[in-house]
Amino acid sequence: MPPSNPIRSIGLVPSTEVQFLGSLMWSDAESVRHVLRHVEDDDLEDLSARIILLAIRLLIASDSPHDGTAVGDHLQRSGALGGAAGGRTKKLLVDAITSGSHISPISYARAVVSDAYRRRFELLGKALVEAADTMPEDDLLPLLRQAGTGAVAHSKRLAALRGEAAA
Repeated sequence: MPPSNPIRSIGLVPSTEVQFLGSLMWSDAESVRHVLRHVEDDDLEDLSARIILLAIRLLIASDSPHDGTAVGDHLQRSGALGGAAGGRTKKLLVDAITSGSHISPISYARAVVSDAYRRRFELLGKALVEAADTMPEDDLLPLLRQAGTGAVAHSKRLAALRGEAAA
């Protein structure tokens, strides 16, 4: 079966987050708007990826071009490409632009939000173990309720991206 993405990336196979960002920069504005309604910045684990996503959000919101050049220019003007952290962001931006992710961003968005959903439960489990040992009893149930409310909202976003009814 031929690959679903006929344009190969340059260099190493990029992460899902990098492919997601690349697909956003190569997609039309309406597709990007639709997807970004269901993706939160902290769905991306990499801080540099979050910075790039924020730039794309701002450009889309102002009806400005959101291709790699426009995103790079926005990041440069905002000072996000300076210093060591900026160097990492610049590399990730180049990786996203050259990722070969020229298809609709919804598939990548589903994968990114799904990964974040699982990561949420992993972190919740660790937090609950720590909380059981260190927090006052009166704070345990509110912590669990807040975590559950966040997980339900995350599940609804993922279901919307998949075109499914939320559980």
